[in-house]
Amino acid sequence: MKVGILGTGRMGQGLGELLRRAGHHVALGSRTPADTGFPSSTLEHVATQSEVVLIALPHVAIEPNIDLLRTIAPDTVVIDLANGVRVDDGRIRSVLDKPHGRWLANLLPHAKVARAFTHVQDELLVSRAMRQPNTWAVAVAADDPNALATASELVESARYVPLSVGDLDQSGVLDPGGPLFPNMYLPGDMYDLLHGTRSALDLDRRL
Repeated sequence: MKVGILGTGRMGQGLGELLRRAGHHVALGSRTPADTGFPSSTLEHVATQSEVVLIALPHVAIEPNIDLLRTIAPDTVVIDLANGVRVDDGRIRSVLDKPHGRWLANLLPHAKVARAFTHVQDELLVSRAMRQPNTWAVAVAADDPNALATASELVESARYVPLSVGDLDQSGVLDPGGPLFPNMYLPGDMYDLLHGTRSALDLDRRL
């Protein structure tokens, strides 16, 4: 695929390296000139010229660039990698009152938004994929089946195992404060953790 990654931090460059190794055509879009080792250009060029767009910008940079992000072609799959993090009483929490993927989908209703890689620590992203390929799970979520399939394909290309957690309303488990953040799990362990978490949440709702 022709993959555009918006953001040249460790997550953006790390995924760029993994996806390029898998044979995808990767271009990075930067807010400022950067020596990334990849074909790089402006955010706008990468956003409008890619088949799938990964948003690896800091959360605080998304709304200031929303007009640019809205130039992404309709029905393009957009994979949300961003996290809005705050620390509350010694605990990691999200800055939002809804899942980050749902928040982004509301801002970009013309795109097909998916959520993936957000619970993976960026400093481990490349090393785990290279040293233990096809071993560790990455949770994915999307409303649209095509977006879910595309996100899962890129997770596999990065040498991880995709595990669907449902739609974007259920994607809060990937966010700061969610049970997966900021850790990595084997697929069975992730499934067991989410199954137990959801069982407890369902019980709370019934009570």
